[in-house]
Amino acid sequence: MTPCVTRCAFTPVHPDLANAAGVSAQLANEKYVESLARIVYPAVDTFGRTSTWQLMNEPGATMGLFPGAPKNRMGYLDDYIPASQRKVVTPNNDTIYGVGFADLADDSVVIQTPTEVPEGHYWTIQIVDLFTTVRYQLGSASGTPGGKLLLVGPDWTGEKPAGFIDLLHSPTNAAAVLGRSFAARTPEAKARARDVLNQIGMVPLSQDKPGRLIFDCAASARNKVFPAGLTEQMVAADPDLLRVRPVGVTTFWDDLEEALEFNPVVGAVDAPMADQARTLLALRKADPAWKALIDHAALEADAELHDGAKYHQVGVDVGNGWQRQENAGLWGTDWFARAQAAVIYIFVNDFHEALYFIRGTNARNALLFGRYHYTMTFPPGALPPVDGEKGGFWSLTMYDQDYFMPADSPNGRHNIGTVNLDADELTFAGDGSLTLHLSHKPPTETAAHANWLPAPDGQFALIVRAYVPTEPLLDTTYKPPNVQRL
Repeated sequence: MTPCVTRCAFTPVHPDLANAAGVSAQLANEKYVESLARIVYPAVDTFGRTSTWQLMNEPGATMGLFPGAPKNRMGYLDDYIPASQRKVVTPNNDTIYGVGFADLADDSVVIQTPTEVPEGHYWTIQIVDLFTTVRYQLGSASGTPGGKLLLVGPDWTGEKPAGFIDLLHSPTNAAAVLGRSFAARTPEAKARARDVLNQIGMVPLSQDKPGRLIFDCAASARNKVFPAGLTEQMVAADPDLLRVRPVGVTTFWDDLEEALEFNPVVGAVDAPMADQARTLLALRKADPAWKALIDHAALEADAELHDGAKYHQVGVDVGNGWQRQENAGLWGTDWFARAQAAVIYIFVNDFHEALYFIRGTNARNALLFGRYHYTMTFPPGALPPVDGEKGGFWSLTMYDQDYFMPADSPNGRHNIGTVNLDADELTFAGDGSLTLHLSHKPPTETAAHANWLPAPDGQFALIVRAYVPTEPLLDTTYKPPNVQRL
């Protein structure tokens, strides 16, 4: 319990002074408490996603649309996240996912990295703490060797066990572990992606075995589990049945208290926020009036956050109409940017691993709508500069106004990028430039149709992903081309 000397300080000592002289202090304190509540609000997103622990009794593809698993294990898909799903915002359409959530108070976790990887194949294992800060980004970009690493919690003491490459320290008991393996469109490319993903996984230390562990993403994807009262047929008919925010605005403070009890220790930069949160929780319990104010502040913070976290507003301008969160994945004390990311692309990679350029407007500073026809023209030799030797690739992905991929695509595309270039599907102009076409209706010209990325009929948003970015991307020298309305 937070000492009264802290929580009681928010109540003026003499609120009932004559002539309403104590009112100004009361109002000032209330405004301060409301401000604190807004800062603390985004703190429980990761913990809310651990609900898969209760749903999953064995590794499997939770609800058949995205990965899920019991605590300290990883569940997998065996193909891209389906475009029809309406739960995970802005997933990529470039890699096959494996996802798990660790309970490091229960046991340490063995993280296995692949040993047999085709040259130039991209893979990564992203490890984030309770507050979505990336603590480790293993993979082809960082040259991580194949083997086993031990992920331990803040209370762990000891030496690295024999046979392990290294120790990985999480500042919180809860951590998310996300694997990705690059997959081009062909059956052969997807088979390679699955072969690599089958070498990536996590198990409790108590259940580790000598030698290599074998995982099976195809078997995991076939093991479809649904929440009580839902069936595969129901979800197929109405994917929005699974569209539930991990942060419940009406239960936020109770959820936050549970998250902090589960994670009594947090990272150094997050400790002040956690301390303020505990003060608010104590204040909320101390007085019904404070509870009403703090609960109302959460409602306002939720509405304001979701209203402001839009692709035409988030980030900083990096040129040609594109925006970027410059500290993506490595948030430090930038709790506001982290809260915005939780709305528009939760569990974003460390920006050294992958850069995300976002936008929701055209070159005329007007919102994007599929009823119009837009183009993006890359000058000769000016495609996004990624490190192909380490598996680097780029893509432009289409999302609707709610930041999901359009459920249907007339040409099967939800993005355009490296995979299309490798398959020789795109048409370059005579001068070597590449013009991409974005619209709901298909272009009539043959070259434009070959380079067409279908848009929804209504409002849409775009992400350019650049995996394994080179220095011109990192220092913003390189800028993706603008989006021009024809």
